[in-house]
Amino acid sequence: MPSLQAFPAITKDEFSEACKALERRSADRISDTDWLSVKWSGEELLIRQRRNITTSLHNGNRRLAGDRSTNSGEVVDREDLENMVEDEVEDSSIKDTTCLIVDFSIILSPTYCVPVLWFSCRHGLEKRPIALDQVYEQLVPQPSCAPLRGVGVLGGISVAHHPVSDLPSFFLHPCNTQDALSVLEPSGTLTPEEYLSLWLGLIGSAVGLHIPSKLLSA
Repeated sequence: MPSLQAFPAITKDEFSEACKALERRSADRISDTDWLSVKWSGEELLIRQRRNITTSLHNGNRRLAGDRSTNSGEVVDREDLENMVEDEVEDSSIKDTTCLIVDFSIILSPTYCVPVLWFSCRHGLEKRPIALDQVYEQLVPQPSCAPLRGVGVLGGISVAHHPVSDLPSFFLHPCNTQDALSVLEPSGTLTPEEYLSLWLGLIGSAVGLHIPSKLLSA
């Protein structure tokens, strides 16, 4: 595979070749990963990801140890107190795990000459998409929250109509992508596939899209 012509930009043909290469590499290597499918449509690279979201649930009716006194006002003995503390710990650690399905779409920007990451999310089989606040809470890793909310080098998360499907979708604005990639410029030349891996490591990781290690070692 030939090297890129003008890093940090990528041409349409180079982008197409990179996406085809990742699709081929993923054909039989994404089982037991959080990637469900990878498909190059000729216009966009589609990656479907399954993510488990675990949240803590707090029981609004919890009673503290001090709330458990007898009707006669007797002092609670040591054994009862220990049981109350155990109940309190159990109540506060109840977990609820839900499945988040994320559909990523990677498209080349003709204006910025870099890939753009689009995505939509839903919980399990629900068709209703999640809101932007939920994206930051459930999709964006904690270290990336501040840079994304403050725009910064990653460009921030916006909402617009997807250029292919025309459906409302989230996307990471590409205005600063070339500058961010320039900082990571390797000493040697890059193939289109290596460029896409580098881009995914920078932009994809901002919303939890990481290339499975099985693909990197293939």
